[in-house]
Amino acid sequence: MKNIGILIRSLKPGGAEKQSALLASVLSDDYRVFVFYQYKEAAPANLKLINHENIVQIHLNGNIVSKITQLRKVIVKNEIQCLFAYLSSDNLIASLATLGLSKCIVFGGIRSSKLPYHKFIILKFLHKHFQKATIFNNHSGQDQFISHGFLKNKSIVVPNAIKINGSSLYENHNEQVIIISVGRFVKAKDYQTALFSIKELTRISSKKIMYYIVGFGPEEQSIRDIIFKENLNDKVEIIIKPDNIEEYYKKADIYLCTSIFEGLSNSIMEALNYHLPVVATDVGDNKRLVIHNQTGFLTKKSDPVEISNHLKYIIDNPKLGESLGKEGFKHLKANYSTDKFKERYKQLIESQ
Repeated sequence: MKNIGILIRSLKPGGAEKQSALLASVLSDDYRVFVFYQYKEAAPANLKLINHENIVQIHLNGNIVSKITQLRKVIVKNEIQCLFAYLSSDNLIASLATLGLSKCIVFGGIRSSKLPYHKFIILKFLHKHFQKATIFNNHSGQDQFISHGFLKNKSIVVPNAIKINGSSLYENHNEQVIIISVGRFVKAKDYQTALFSIKELTRISSKKIMYYIVGFGPEEQSIRDIIFKENLNDKVEIIIKPDNIEEYYKKADIYLCTSIFEGLSNSIMEALNYHLPVVATDVGDNKRLVIHNQTGFLTKKSDPVEISNHLKYIIDNPKLGESLGKEGFKHLKANYSTDKFKERYKQLIESQ
């Protein structure tokens, strides 16, 4: 049985953290997996994923030199053959820890279509000189980085995955329409446009609208200020880090994404998993998840009028909403299941 390593900054709530835990889980049936993490914060759901007899959890502590030393010792002792790094600092630590170790191959990881310049320069250097290849979770990011000097033959896309449940079917409520957005409260998610879209929707629709914004982050107060200023207090509710996030997906009618840039959206994938029709801005890999007029609608970014019109169209046509949700779930199952995820990573491991 081959020994495989996965290095992630932490196992706290977050898209990259969840995907790293999911990767460890799906690979543990065929490999002994070592999960290395730099910080102890952890989400219970992620810990549950890596609670397996074939998964070894190792906390790398101290400064960066200490972490590199600890990682290198474990790699050598356990003859780890493949090491996957998920985030920027993980790429640096993994690359330096394996320097001169010909038996351990490093795959870097980039989870975004945009990075600060200093991180980009470091990651490009590691990509060209230290790593077997870089794994992107989205095509838009891969294209962007290749256009700025990453090597095409060393750039691979393995999309994020989700455990398919299919337990909740779309249902359009007669009394109230529930719209939901899930994600960190950051400027890139453009909740200002989302709130203006909801305000416009309440003007043009006769239905009672309720909008849930689920997440946390630095823009929380700014979001609350807009809700107050635009008199949306009875139409918008902010939900901070709920333990039962799946319940909000289950009772929602439509998923809304107003991001001004994206990689591959985990929250849209979750919405599709609950058979929700999606209205999303045409950024990043959203167009690969939301097939226009088939699984939802794509819109221009920062355009509340267009967004509200699409929302209203789904609300006014409940059979369409049901069809969009069903097709979205089929699309998700065919392309983003954990089976596909596992297959793609196993091909990388076994090809070495």
